[in-house]
Amino acid sequence: MLFFSKRKLRVLVLVLGIAFLIAATTRAVIQFQLGEEVNHYNTYFSTHKDSLHDIYDPLNIKQIPYETINVLYENRVMEEGQRQKSIDWSKFAYVSYATEPEYLCNTVILFEKLKQFGTKAKLVVLVSKDLLDSENSDQIVCERLLERIREVDSEQVVIKLVDEIAKPKDSTPWNKSFTKLLVFNQTEYERIIYLDSDAALFDSMDELFFLPSYVNFAAPLTYWFISESDLQASYKERRSDNKTPVKLESVIKTLNTRAKKGQPIYNHLPSLPSSLVFRSGKIAKEITESNSLLANLFKLRRGTTSSRVKFASDIMVIKPNSLTFQKIAQLLIPNSWGQKEQYDMDLINDGLYNLKEIINSQFLLFRKLRSAFVPEVMVLPFGKYGLLTGSVRERFHHELMANDILGYKKSQDATGPSLDSLVANCKYIHYSDWPINKPWLYSSFDELKCKPKDKNEELDVEMCKTWNSILQGFWDSKHMCQA
Repeated sequence: MLFFSKRKLRVLVLVLGIAFLIAATTRAVIQFQLGEEVNHYNTYFSTHKDSLHDIYDPLNIKQIPYETINVLYENRVMEEGQRQKSIDWSKFAYVSYATEPEYLCNTVILFEKLKQFGTKAKLVVLVSKDLLDSENSDQIVCERLLERIREVDSEQVVIKLVDEIAKPKDSTPWNKSFTKLLVFNQTEYERIIYLDSDAALFDSMDELFFLPSYVNFAAPLTYWFISESDLQASYKERRSDNKTPVKLESVIKTLNTRAKKGQPIYNHLPSLPSSLVFRSGKIAKEITESNSLLANLFKLRRGTTSSRVKFASDIMVIKPNSLTFQKIAQLLIPNSWGQKEQYDMDLINDGLYNLKEIINSQFLLFRKLRSAFVPEVMVLPFGKYGLLTGSVRERFHHELMANDILGYKKSQDATGPSLDSLVANCKYIHYSDWPINKPWLYSSFDELKCKPKDKNEELDVEMCKTWNSILQGFWDSKHMCQA
């Protein structure tokens, strides 16, 4: 009896071993064939991009330089000037939200500045109903601030009272950040520029309303997760002659020429280096793993193996969509309640716009029917739209700020651009410099004023001076909140 048991066990082990070998071999063959297909299409789109129409590269996430965004905007404004196609600004909106009185104050500042910069788009703020509750000690303050927001422009400003979305049993400062996801449901607008209100604004961003029509979502990247080795790897991946990084100016020149002529630009846009998306650097391997039976059994957790970068959520360009919001409200938010340290940005990247999953789904659709795939996402340059105040005092981040189309380099002199010019180039800077709190939590500017560690070190002095100028701007604008 024991003999037969051992024999059966050996047979079972042998069968399992053969099954594993067959599965591993099959997987290796599939990965090899997929790798060959990936290489083929990468070459195809590189060599045929000038002649392709209505066929889009599915294997890359595209970055769009500011200069090209601006050309698209100028084209649209020119059309309106020639009365070929008027712009209905009521269909475009800047949107922010507030669940605390301090954020209402900064909304006043943002809206006042947008008005000064000449935007004609709607200015929408989503306000938690709890702020106006009679039991709220800040009710009177909030009512006064809402009146100040209305005074910015009674026709342009839209105030919407909403039920805030707070994470249960969570006492962190971010537990109400899910409320911002209501922006995806503002379907009366064709396109929205969402802005966190804890930021400094330096110019209009109307040009973002006129990104290519197929773009449903665009945002800068979380560049602060990039290391020096990541950046060098991204340069190496994009080198044209195996020695020097691709110069961005030549790419922009081609893009702008095509944009001015009304020609397709998508396949000419800079691609986000795959080394920042696929951690192994092997696209075919990770696509195969994403489509394995095991991965499909755990779809809700597929986003947990993240890329080196994600989309930031402090500024987003969105085409609101009721189906997208339905997914957020009915699936993604409830699933996030049980996840520790998962908030709005994590939900957006894991549930909606995971970079690896986007490429995976794009390529699968493209393989079935080329013309069926139309891109939906695009990466905005963080040096123009998405800096953190903390980056001003992070030396390595200065190189990132100067080369915000990742994998490509801008032509510079030996010393590179000054920190002042890099910051002056940015339109929107987020107050984020942990462990430093938001500026309104200090009673005076002197409490958080930056002091150089070494007064004899020129860059140290410059970093503090530039950082102070940004934060001083908040104090200089606080009077806007007064009645």
